[in-house]
Order: sequence, then C-alpha cells, then structure tokens
Amino acid sequence: MAIEFTESAGKHGFALTDALRAMSDPEIYVPRFDAARVQGRPDTAAWIGRSRSGTRIEVFGFLVPPRTVVVFHCMEARPKTLRRIEEQS
Repeated sequence: MAIEFTESAGKHGFALTDALRAMSDPEIYVPRFDAARVQGRPDTAAWIGRSRSGTRIEVFGFLVPPRTVVVFHCMEARPKTLRRIEEQS
C-alpha cells in the first residue's frame, strides 16, 4: 500500500513515520469518520494511535483505490475528535 503524506499533514510537527506508526497499530480506526469535503473525493477515515514518541495522535486521510492512502491531517489527538468518534459508535 502506498502512503501519500501531504504538506498539510506535517504542519503540526509530526512526520510520515509518526502517522505510519499510529495507522499500523491503531487504538481506534473509523473508516467513515467524515463525509468528503471536496467533491469527488472519498470519505475521510480516522486513525487514533501513538506516534514514534508515544504521543497519542489523530490521523485523517482517504483511500484511493486500489492501494493508496492520502494522509492530509496528523496532530495530537484532540478531545473533540475523541468525543465525536465515541458519539459515532
């Protein structure tokens, strides 16, 4: 599987390797966390997991068939994100 880590994903100081760590062993995975905000783009998936340093992070991305994930958001997990995930389950 290919992973594309956009410039916006790195703006909070986390790197591709942090996102990969969280995505490969997630505490939480929500395949349909949010509807796409860009027409024609797949819905947003969310992963909550640990960065390389152990910080709990949220990673948002979308799947592009057949085997690509585009990560566009990666930052320390926020309470509002965790609440929203809890409300969805």
